[in-house]
Amino acid sequence: MNARSSLIAFTVAWLTVTVLPVDTALADHRPGNVVVLGGTLALSGRYAELGERHDRSHKLYVDELNARGGLLGHRVERIVLDDGSDRPTAIRLYEKLITENQVDLILSPYSSAITDAVANVMEAYKRPFVGSGGASKAIWSRGRRYVFGPPRTVAQDYQQGALQIAREIGIKRVAVIGEGSLFPRQSTEGTLEWAKKLEIDVVLLQSYHKDEKDFTALLEKIRASGAEAIFSNSYFADAVAQVRQMREINLNPKMFAATIGPALPRFAVELGDSAEFVLGFSPWEPNPVLGHRRMNEFIANYEARYGVKPNYHAALAYSEMQIIEAAVKDAGSFDPQKVRDSLASITVKTVMGEYKADAQGLSAREGLTFQIQNGNRTIVWPKKKAEANYILPMPKWADR
Repeated sequence: MNARSSLIAFTVAWLTVTVLPVDTALADHRPGNVVVLGGTLALSGRYAELGERHDRSHKLYVDELNARGGLLGHRVERIVLDDGSDRPTAIRLYEKLITENQVDLILSPYSSAITDAVANVMEAYKRPFVGSGGASKAIWSRGRRYVFGPPRTVAQDYQQGALQIAREIGIKRVAVIGEGSLFPRQSTEGTLEWAKKLEIDVVLLQSYHKDEKDFTALLEKIRASGAEAIFSNSYFADAVAQVRQMREINLNPKMFAATIGPALPRFAVELGDSAEFVLGFSPWEPNPVLGHRRMNEFIANYEARYGVKPNYHAALAYSEMQIIEAAVKDAGSFDPQKVRDSLASITVKTVMGEYKADAQGLSAREGLTFQIQNGNRTIVWPKKKAEANYILPMPKWADR
């Protein structure tokens, strides 16, 4: 087995099809009628669980794509390298994938910070990609031409629904906290903007280090501030610790709303009844009420293969693949510039909704706010898509 073959992350059987002659620039440089998709994912480190969900959807889609005859008559293979949830590593590996592995199409990494860094590499090499692993609007606000976004909500709007609900139940004073990396900073920025629009006072604003584990001092500051609700712009571990420590010190806000953490199934599993009534955000849920094209098929196939329903990270990665396939077919080529131009112009119905890039390459959509009720993520906002009414204010710990 040669060095290139040893790096291939996933190879499946393919069906031979007859196709009309097309411009298959790039792919024709390798033997075996193969086209290679390449990228990095956080398969270890702090984002590993989220990176794995992207990886699973990529694998599933490649399998399905090859069963349909591949891409422009080429068998599809993937090279996926582990960036360890680290930006410098991701930058180095993407340069390797382009210059040494000579991959034909680029796959997205995970996290806003890593996607933002990798976008600079793609601009330098003029290689288009669909950044399914990043939510920060900053990624699409720097005048770049080669990064596109699947249908999703930008980080600045993650807390919009929770703040709308806060106003509905009469909350006037809130605390806004968050980790210091790119996505939480952007989410915090949006939280402040929405609070101002909705005339809600932010009485405490504080960031913390990404490795912070003890939040008791911060929570006591929140208690002293008189905040009625907490908006946490966080990932999984910090959101779990905050809820657990709120209970330990008997801090009873009327509302606790977090960003990434509650959307992961193990949030409710790990916290048990402490997770009840927490609000979270998701750009997508495995729920028929959304009605997106091929969504039910995707959910069924993902669950059959992996034994769990997909969450929004998995759906974003799957939609990334749908958009790449559509762009290549529209271009009739693997040529980066032609694919880039197709990504800028096509409309694609995906499991996340309709993709149509704006002038910045972004395809922004309204998201969903859910509440954990009886251990399940239950959509409560917007009202037109709600499965149930929210249950707020949160009951005090002593009354549960």
